[in-house]
Amino acid sequence: MTMAYAEGVGDNARGLIPEATMIRDMRKTAVLLGLAAMLWGEVAQAQWVLARRADGRIEQVSQASPKGDTAFETASVIVDVPVDRVFETVQRSIRTADGITVTRDDAAARRVEFTDGKRNAGIQAISLGDNLTQLMVSSAHATGPDSPTTQIVERIVAVCRQMGVECSRGS
Repeated sequence: MTMAYAEGVGDNARGLIPEATMIRDMRKTAVLLGLAAMLWGEVAQAQWVLARRADGRIEQVSQASPKGDTAFETASVIVDVPVDRVFETVQRSIRTADGITVTRDDAAARRVEFTDGKRNAGIQAISLGDNLTQLMVSSAHATGPDSPTTQIVERIVAVCRQMGVECSRGS
């Protein structure tokens, strides 16, 4: 029988392991790695399916500060459009909007921050892979009757329309 040297292994006091044991251990490792790869693929597939089901549905959330003087609004939509095209459309839309001033434009992060003088907001395009993009909009403003939520959703719908994608308000 052929013997192979393996330092500090198990109960084998002399450090010698039969070749068959090494081959069996290597097979076990290969099987475990294969199973891990399959599970990882299943998780990625499940995320992709969920993202596809959310495609075009605008979801939003609002929250007031503890003092009640400031409100924070966030809206998000997933679209089946490459991230660079989404970001270019967003930039063009903000630059051409009346009364809007861009306060920060970070092309590397695909994020634009802007203000209308009363409210501050930011938009970021996030790649989810395979031409799938999440567009996220956040704003902060003084609490009052004229919440920008409707305007934010309308702007998202307008950006979707410019890209030829149908978007609608979620449940």
